[in-house]
Amino acid sequence: MADAAILGTLVKAVGLKGEVKLLPSPDFWLDALKAEALEVLSDETVLRTVHVARWRLKGETYILKLDGIDTIEAAEPLIGSSLGLSLDALGGSLLPEELLPCQLIGLDVVLGNGEPFGIVVDMLLGAAQNCLIIERGGERYLVPHVPEIVRRVSIEEGIVEIDPPEGLLDLRW
Repeated sequence: MADAAILGTLVKAVGLKGEVKLLPSPDFWLDALKAEALEVLSDETVLRTVHVARWRLKGETYILKLDGIDTIEAAEPLIGSSLGLSLDALGGSLLPEELLPCQLIGLDVVLGNGEPFGIVVDMLLGAAQNCLIIERGGERYLVPHVPEIVRRVSIEEGIVEIDPPEGLLDLRW
């Protein structure tokens, strides 16, 4: 699913009326559940398009009631699938202010002087700050995703411009 956020994994059928439990992924944000068309995915194949009729928080998970899934028998085949959302189809109104990990992974990283440095291959999500995991020449670097270091992100240009303090890029992860 290109230009998509994987919101989480459907991990369990809940009750007899077709509710499912969603274990959120790093790309999850609450307003995404308001989208008109979410996609249930298995190995990037769309199984069906769904809409969340209602939801409730249960610990670190969300219990979802999906339109058209009204029995436990209808919910069980969805277990193990991912819940995805096309960012292109969504438009800007429901998108979070902060960029999602799925929007940053795969972007080229350049230094402030324009010199290519590597590619964002993952993110480490932390309580205090997130860090970009950048790969260059088979090695990985951990770069805090803070305004003092990540100077500019351009999804359109496909780049992340960083200005790391002295010594940061000497550390490998």
